[in-house]
Amino acid sequence: VLMATIERAPGGFKVDGLELRRGKCGCSGMGGDCCYTFSKVKKEGNTLIYEGKATAPSTSDNYEWGYRVRQGDVVVEVRMEDTRDNKDFFSGSYPPPLSAFKERGWEVEEEFERPLGG
Repeated sequence: VLMATIERAPGGFKVDGLELRRGKCGCSGMGGDCCYTFSKVKKEGNTLIYEGKATAPSTSDNYEWGYRVRQGDVVVEVRMEDTRDNKDFFSGSYPPPLSAFKERGWEVEEEFERPLGG
Protein backbone atom coordinates (compact mmCIF):
# COMPACT_ATOMS: atom_id res chain seq x y z
CA VAL A 1 0.00 0.00 0.00
CA LEU A 2 1.38 3.37 -1.03
CA MET A 3 1.37 5.92 1.76
CA ALA A 4 -0.43 9.18 1.09
CA THR A 5 1.75 12.26 1.17
CA ILE A 6 0.73 15.84 1.80
CA GLU A 7 1.82 18.26 -0.92
CA ARG A 8 1.45 21.99 -1.24
CA ALA A 9 -1.14 23.08 -3.80
CA PRO A 10 -2.34 26.52 -4.91
CA GLY A 11 -4.29 27.96 -2.00
CA GLY A 12 -3.78 24.96 0.26
CA PHE A 13 -2.69 21.33 0.21
CA LYS A 14 -3.23 18.18 -1.79
CA VAL A 15 -3.30 14.66 -0.42
CA ASP A 16 -3.92 11.52 -2.48
CA GLY A 17 -4.97 13.73 -5.40
CA LEU A 18 -7.61 15.57 -3.33
CA GLU A 19 -7.30 19.30 -2.71
CA LEU A 20 -8.16 21.21 0.43
CA ARG A 21 -8.04 24.94 -0.23
CA ARG A 22 -8.42 28.06 1.78
CA GLY A 23 -10.42 31.05 0.70
CA LYS A 24 -11.96 34.13 2.16
CA CYS A 25 -13.84 37.19 1.17
CA GLY A 26 -11.94 40.33 0.31
CA CYS A 27 -14.52 42.37 2.24
CA SER A 28 -12.52 45.59 2.43
CA GLY A 29 -15.16 47.15 4.66
CA MET A 30 -18.06 46.46 2.29
CA GLY A 31 -19.70 44.04 4.70
CA GLY A 32 -22.28 41.53 3.62
CA ASP A 33 -22.65 37.82 4.27
CA CYS A 34 -19.49 36.96 2.40
CA CYS A 35 -17.40 38.50 5.20
CA TYR A 36 -18.50 35.78 7.60
CA THR A 37 -17.45 32.92 5.35
CA PHE A 38 -14.08 31.29 4.80
CA SER A 39 -12.20 28.07 4.47
CA LYS A 40 -8.78 27.49 5.96
CA VAL A 41 -6.35 24.60 5.92
CA LYS A 42 -3.35 24.01 8.11
CA LYS A 43 -0.79 21.25 8.27
CA GLU A 44 0.42 19.96 11.62
CA GLY A 45 2.94 17.20 11.07
CA ASN A 46 1.12 14.47 9.10
CA THR A 47 -2.31 15.96 9.81
CA LEU A 48 -4.27 18.29 7.56
CA ILE A 49 -6.96 20.31 9.32
CA TYR A 50 -9.68 21.96 7.26
CA GLU A 51 -12.16 24.42 8.75
CA GLY A 52 -14.87 26.06 6.71
CA LYS A 53 -17.80 28.33 7.37
CA ALA A 54 -20.61 28.97 4.87
CA THR A 55 -23.03 30.42 7.41
CA ALA A 56 -23.83 34.08 8.02
CA PRO A 57 -26.24 36.09 10.16
CA SER A 58 -28.82 35.89 7.38
CA THR A 59 -28.78 32.08 7.06
CA SER A 60 -31.04 29.69 8.89
CA ASP A 61 -31.15 25.88 8.86
CA ASN A 62 -27.46 25.87 9.76
CA TYR A 63 -25.60 22.70 10.69
CA GLU A 64 -22.10 21.41 11.24
CA TRP A 65 -20.60 18.41 9.49
CA GLY A 66 -17.23 16.84 9.14
CA TYR A 67 -15.06 13.79 9.21
CA ARG A 68 -11.64 12.45 10.14
CA VAL A 69 -9.94 9.95 7.87
CA ARG A 70 -6.60 8.19 8.09
CA GLN A 71 -4.26 6.44 5.74
CA GLY A 72 -1.18 5.18 7.57
CA ASP A 73 0.35 8.14 9.42
CA VAL A 74 -1.59 10.73 7.42
CA VAL A 75 -4.80 12.15 8.91
CA VAL A 76 -7.28 14.59 7.39
CA GLU A 77 -9.72 16.36 9.71
CA VAL A 78 -12.62 18.35 8.27
CA ARG A 79 -15.08 20.59 10.10
CA MET A 80 -17.61 22.64 8.17
CA GLU A 81 -20.27 25.05 9.38
CA ASP A 82 -22.83 24.88 6.62
CA THR A 83 -26.37 25.92 5.80
CA ARG A 84 -29.15 24.44 3.74
CA ASP A 85 -30.06 28.02 2.74
CA ASN A 86 -28.84 29.55 -0.49
CA LYS A 87 -25.16 30.43 -0.05
CA ASP A 88 -23.99 32.13 -3.24
CA PHE A 89 -21.87 34.36 -1.02
CA PHE A 90 -19.67 31.51 0.32
CA SER A 91 -16.12 32.67 -0.33
CA GLY A 92 -14.22 29.53 0.64
CA SER A 93 -13.68 26.20 -1.06
CA TYR A 94 -15.53 23.08 0.00
CA PRO A 95 -13.43 20.12 1.16
CA PRO A 96 -13.52 16.88 -0.81
CA PRO A 97 -16.57 14.77 0.05
CA LEU A 98 -15.95 11.91 2.45
CA SER A 99 -16.87 9.51 -0.36
CA ALA A 100 -13.75 10.60 -2.29
CA PHE A 101 -11.54 9.41 0.58
CA LYS A 102 -13.54 6.19 0.98
CA GLU A 103 -13.09 5.42 -2.74
CA ARG A 104 -9.33 5.73 -2.24
CA GLY A 105 -9.37 3.29 0.67
CA TRP A 106 -8.97 5.71 3.56
CA GLU A 107 -10.11 4.56 6.99
CA VAL A 108 -12.96 6.66 8.42
CA GLU A 109 -12.31 7.44 12.09
CA GLU A 110 -15.16 9.88 12.59
CA GLU A 111 -18.10 11.24 10.63
CA PHE A 112 -20.69 13.65 12.00
CA GLU A 113 -23.52 16.00 11.16
CA ARG A 114 -25.40 17.98 13.78
CA PRO A 115 -27.59 21.07 13.92
CA LEU A 116 -25.99 24.37 14.86
CA GLY A 117 -27.85 26.28 17.52
CA GLY A 118 -28.65 29.98 17.24
